Amino acid sequence: MSFLLSFIKKYLKLFLLAFSAAILLGVGYIGFLAYSRTAVLELPAPSGPFSVGRMELDWNDPSRIDHLAEQPNLQRELAIWIWYPAQVDGSQDPAPYFPPAWAQARNKDQGVGILIEAQLDRIVTHSYENAPLSEKQSIYPLLIMEPGLGPAIPDYTVMVENLASHGYIVVGINPTYSSNLVVFPDGRVVPRTDKGTIPDNATPDQADKLASSLLTVWSQDEIFVLDRLESINTSPSSPFYQHLDLRHVGIFGHSFGGATALDVCQQDSRCKAGADLDGTPFGSERSTPLPVPFLLMSEDYSTGCDQNCVLLRQITSLGQPGSVYDLSVKGAKHFNFSDLPLRMMPAARPIFRAVHLIGSIDPAHGEVITNTYLLAFFDRYLKGNDSGLLNGPTPTYPEVQFH
Repeated sequence: MSFLLSFIKKYLKLFLLAFSAAILLGVGYIGFLAYSRTAVLELPAPSGPFSVGRMELDWNDPSRIDHLAEQPNLQRELAIWIWYPAQVDGSQDPAPYFPPAWAQARNKDQGVGILIEAQLDRIVTHSYENAPLSEKQSIYPLLIMEPGLGPAIPDYTVMVENLASHGYIVVGINPTYSSNLVVFPDGRVVPRTDKGTIPDNATPDQADKLASSLLTVWSQDEIFVLDRLESINTSPSSPFYQHLDLRHVGIFGHSFGGATALDVCQQDSRCKAGADLDGTPFGSERSTPLPVPFLLMSEDYSTGCDQNCVLLRQITSLGQPGSVYDLSVKGAKHFNFSDLPLRMMPAARPIFRAVHLIGSIDPAHGEVITNTYLLAFFDRYLKGNDSGLLNGPTPTYPEVQFH
């Protein structure tokens, strides 16, 4: 018995020491993250010749009742962000990555999760709030963009700033009740609802049915925004009066926003080119003809083609030969097509790589690849400038696989 007690005491002591060390390591890790996130994070600079302006707008669609809202009989209301080529005199500070009301709501919503990312008010953008539209061109081609299911348009700032710096007006739609939260210019915070999302525990059949219904709402959002932009282009009071090139309109998005781009380009002739960044096609869009050039850019499938990969491959058969590009990026995962890996603390990235939310590719290099190919695609089909990048693999970007 004395031997047993001695044995228990010995290993209990070792256990307590190991447990204490684990607690200290955990506290130290959290403390390190909390300290690291206060450092200034300057986002990658846009590569184009234009300075970039940004504005926030609040648009109501009086023709639609919002069935995603919890309250009855509300009109569909959208928080719109627009990035555009601008005239900047150098005296203005860059716009905040998330305006204060957004940042406050985001921090509250994430709770302790904020420790894994850079402090929002320490992130430096390359766009300027309400700067005048550049006069270097009389008109600019137009791009419409939607995020994935959960994120908001500001989560793609690097991508849209880069496109605007190359002479595009980029209109971002925050999908009300589907984004984790949306903050309107007047400060109202609107969280997502059960009707606005797809439950994680939904069966494949349930998810496809819910997604098809939600896709209708998001597609109607984009069509409404296109209608509104046509109206703005003829309004002398608008800063974009007669400056929107509505003959050259592209639509793109990430994840569910990418699926929405596919849906809208299949049905609205105003879309002249579209792009889906790692978004799963749903319902009838898997078999509907695709009348315009389209870019499919997905995560790394080099180790095997899963169901999502198979569905994306099917889309290539819906378009004209040579007009649908099916690319994947080695080392990239779903959220590498957003700002998230850049915002994430380096010490937290291994955790997110382990659960396959981000990949092994360097975050900044992953952004360069996405931006370069997205720009090359829209330049080719909206501006008529063919860089040759879409003709096939290149040693400059060996990670990009053509399928």
